[in-house]
Amino acid sequence: MKKTVVKILLSILIFVGLDLLTGLFLIPESFNAFRTRHYYYHHGLLPNQKTMAAWGALIYPMYTNSMGLIDSAVYRLPGTSDQYRILIMGDSHSEGVGVPYRRTFAGRLADTLKPQGIEVVNGSAVSYSQKIEYLKTRFLIEKEGLQVDEIILLVDISDLQNELVYEAFEPKDRTGAGDLLFRLGNRLKKASTIYYLADAVHTERAREGFFQSIDNFYEDVRDNPQTNIWEIYSGFFSHFNDEVLLSNPHFHGMGDWMEDDTFRELALRGIGLGQEQVLKLKALCDAHGIRLTVSVHPWHYQIRKGETSDRYVQLWEDFAKTQGIGFINLFPLFMNTGESPETVIRKYYIRDDNHWNEFGHEKVAGHLASFILNRTDP
Repeated sequence: MKKTVVKILLSILIFVGLDLLTGLFLIPESFNAFRTRHYYYHHGLLPNQKTMAAWGALIYPMYTNSMGLIDSAVYRLPGTSDQYRILIMGDSHSEGVGVPYRRTFAGRLADTLKPQGIEVVNGSAVSYSQKIEYLKTRFLIEKEGLQVDEIILLVDISDLQNELVYEAFEPKDRTGAGDLLFRLGNRLKKASTIYYLADAVHTERAREGFFQSIDNFYEDVRDNPQTNIWEIYSGFFSHFNDEVLLSNPHFHGMGDWMEDDTFRELALRGIGLGQEQVLKLKALCDAHGIRLTVSVHPWHYQIRKGETSDRYVQLWEDFAKTQGIGFINLFPLFMNTGESPETVIRKYYIRDDNHWNEFGHEKVAGHLASFILNRTDP
């Protein structure tokens, strides 16, 4: 019996060793390997990552700290801090896609405010909306033990669609063992050949299903340098089964939903869902003595319209005022420059993209730093 047990254990060790060894050679490098699905807040970033990221044709360094927050280096982020700590929450604009972290508004803000005794951490990630931002903030505070003094929540019109997409998502409250298995799975995906291949097959099936549902307009971008963006995008629709909307090109634009008779009702519903989540976030903040501020920023479409406070902005501003939440309007920052909309877009945005380049991030960082340092309310 002992010999049999020894043989079985040796066989398992050899099998695992070969699996991990072949993984070193067979698992390809991926510019998005630092991204992960998450059982509680849908998706996020793996902790302790030092890698390269890709956004379209742009390649740039990516670091995450021990809590899986995008940062300037890999290090252990302590739960408590003797400094005033601000948590940035938002989507791809706040993650700073296409731009090295130190040049994003969050990275610049961290450098600017550090001498003032203010620490800035960034919990943002691609395709977040208010529901995921609330869930992740709650997870960070209540599960990870992250102490926060203030949250600045950045919202934009892409949240209209994302709130509809994530409406059916339900967080799973896993035990310590379940969380450990989840973390182990993320490690195996990058080390085990068998685990990697099984996950790759599952991911590819989901991706192909998504691409088939949008096939009537995906052909236009299939050979575009931005294709990897669509591949990231496809992973966030696992809880959304409305094939009519998925196959509608306008559903994936969402820039002018507020002005379109067909989509205005969906837009208002998306905003309503988002504001419901912000109310939950405010309750969480109130329970922990955290200041909350909502900030809105424009896309190309809105810059071309030239309205510094359009209906979308007004809905959020009125909501914030009614609920006693701080409010920042970044629209005037990109409209009161004395330059044409096209000049502003070329100067401050990534080419053919609604995300800021490093000059846009610099502009936003300066405005937010001034807002934080010069406010007079307690």
